[in-house]
Amino acid sequence: MKVLAIGATGNTGRLVVDRLVEQGHEVTAFVRRPSALRQPVDRLRVVEGDARDAASLDGAVAGQDAVVATFGPRTLARTDVQEVFMRNLVAAMQRHAVRRLVNLSAWGSGGAAVPPDSLVVRYFLLPILLRHLLADKRRGEAHLFASSLDYTNVCPALIKDLPPRGQVRASLDGKGLEQVMHREDLARFMVEQLSSAEWVRKCVAIGYPSRGREAR
Repeated sequence: MKVLAIGATGNTGRLVVDRLVEQGHEVTAFVRRPSALRQPVDRLRVVEGDARDAASLDGAVAGQDAVVATFGPRTLARTDVQEVFMRNLVAAMQRHAVRRLVNLSAWGSGGAAVPPDSLVVRYFLLPILLRHLLADKRRGEAHLFASSLDYTNVCPALIKDLPPRGQVRASLDGKGLEQVMHREDLARFMVEQLSSAEWVRKCVAIGYPSRGREAR
């Protein structure tokens, strides 16, 4: 499968590219700075571009079979970068008839996931510290949800850089899930969605089974 990886120089994006290459996909990494890639350039095709540049994104999408996006802003200040990015991406994918998109979002964004367990997260982190980031993300996702794309919007809660645990569970509401995700498990789950139709056109909360409770 020809897969465009957006956000390939980020912490999650690097792992996604590793998984895609390991599985034999023809991978194109869409990056702003090619020098930031850890992977040897001869293992994948690299396209330089910017999320705000509709023309460069359009050119990268052309000829692909699917897109995996782990793109996100690197600021907590007010911004519209994710809104612009998603508007450009949706337009490019629809123009070139590339239907499959696996997008990295966040717990509760655009979906019906239960509120975070942590009071600090629920009443400070999300509504205060991350308010601009989440508002931008939701504006961008409005373009995604209104599209005809076969998207899967993957929504982890707290992401940790720890060894993979396996046993990732997913649900629409997040009930019965421990609200944490190890980054390697996140990358593996996202790549697995390329060969699964289970969560197409859904926002899916992912985590680990809470002790004593069952989750799908």
